[in-house]
Amino acid sequence: MNVNFLEHKPYCSGELEDQEELYQFAVRTQVLRPEPAAAQLGWSAERTARAVRLLSEAMLLQPLPGAEGAFLPVTPRAAAFHRLAPLQQQIERMERRSQEIQAELVGFHRAHEEALRDVSSSEALRILVGERPLHEEIASALEQCTGEVMLARPGTDWWAGVAQLHTEEAAGVLRKRDVAVRVIHQHAARFDPATRQHVAALAEGRSSARTLAGPFEGVIIFDRQLAIVPMEDAHLAVVVHEPGLVRFMVEVFERTWRAATEFGGQVRTTEVSRVLSDVRGTILQLLAEGQTDEVIARRIGVSVRTCRNHIAKIYQELGARSRFQLGVLIARSGLLDQFQNGTQAPSDSAALSITGT
Repeated sequence: MNVNFLEHKPYCSGELEDQEELYQFAVRTQVLRPEPAAAQLGWSAERTARAVRLLSEAMLLQPLPGAEGAFLPVTPRAAAFHRLAPLQQQIERMERRSQEIQAELVGFHRAHEEALRDVSSSEALRILVGERPLHEEIASALEQCTGEVMLARPGTDWWAGVAQLHTEEAAGVLRKRDVAVRVIHQHAARFDPATRQHVAALAEGRSSARTLAGPFEGVIIFDRQLAIVPMEDAHLAVVVHEPGLVRFMVEVFERTWRAATEFGGQVRTTEVSRVLSDVRGTILQLLAEGQTDEVIARRIGVSVRTCRNHIAKIYQELGARSRFQLGVLIARSGLLDQFQNGTQAPSDSAALSITGT
């Protein structure tokens, strides 16, 4: 998906100056008649008509009842109220929907907490603490695997590193056993030389990789019978044997795989613009959710510095000066709707590297 940030720009400085001058004139005269105003200001009819149109669109002028072609000036406070009312209603709808979603998930949070209390004593679930047990569990599962490995590897944290290390070391053995390996990376991985080399090596057998812009959960599944899931922000992982849970994880993986973009280890020039635009669209979505720069960076798999470069570009292109104003402008521009609806549009983002430090 591509998002066009160039279609949403404020008026140029010359037009803005004309609007301010004509608005001052209207306030002084109380009633604006374009032809006499043009004569007094020394403007052409076209210049005056353009400024009148823009002021009317900004709701700073309104037609004078009973006097065709005449306008009354409107105070900036009143104009702002009328223009921001639809945006405020949209923000209120989004807030209500956010509260509804949170309310819908209350029961699931409770179920999640109750399940974790008993997880250590369950035969179907085991908790691994630290990297060493995780190394041993993955190595054992790879040794016994005979059909397929599914790896969703978001970001570059400790768990992703451990999972990739083992799949890299076992690639040759798995290929000899004709075991297929499917890996889902984030788009940022396309710009990492080591990852590209690993993906190219995987492609020599029955293995393949894809990438995705948006955040997704990490998991590694062996033969659709065993899954290992990392616990967020902790050196913990859960080993899942329960068939129903593993089937669910397989389905989630398959859906994510279908939504992802094929990656053979090469970065093609024709793909860069679309990939970066996907990343920018995901950043928009996370900004609209109110996430911090650090959380956004982690969830799209880039450094905080690179993430802030993207956000600064969005500030510049939308003319925002604060986080609140940025949220309003995103809602006003319709860019978030384009991203959510999958609308395709050209992007100017190809020049911005996704792999900053």
